[in-house]
Amino acid sequence: MKKKRSKFIRRNRLTLLLLILVGFYFVYNMVQADQKLQELEVTKAELNENITDLEHEINRLEDEYAYSKTPEAVEKIAREKLKMVKPDEIIYLIKALEDEKKNQENGD
Repeated sequence: MKKKRSKFIRRNRLTLLLLILVGFYFVYNMVQADQKLQELEVTKAELNENITDLEHEINRLEDEYAYSKTPEAVEKIAREKLKMVKPDEIIYLIKALEDEKKNQENGD
C-alpha cells in the first residue's frame, strides 16, 4: 500500500503541488475579501452616523427657518440687527464703564 501511495505521489508531484498552490490562492483571496468586507462595514457605520447627524442638522435648520417666519422672530431681528423701534418708543443706550474709562484715557 505504501508503494502505491509513494508511486502516486512521485507521478503526480506537479499536480499535487498545483492543487496545494490553488488551495492557498483561494484561502488568501477569502482572507482578503473578509478584510475588505470588514473595512466596508466600518465605512458603512461611519456614513450612517454622518447621515444621522445631517438629518438632525436638517431638522434643526427647518425649525429655525419656521421660527424665523414668526412675527416674534421678525421683530427680534428688526430690533437687534436693524436697530428699529416701534412708534412712540424710546430706547436708552447705556455705555459700559469700561468704554468710558477707555475714552477718558484716550482723551487725556
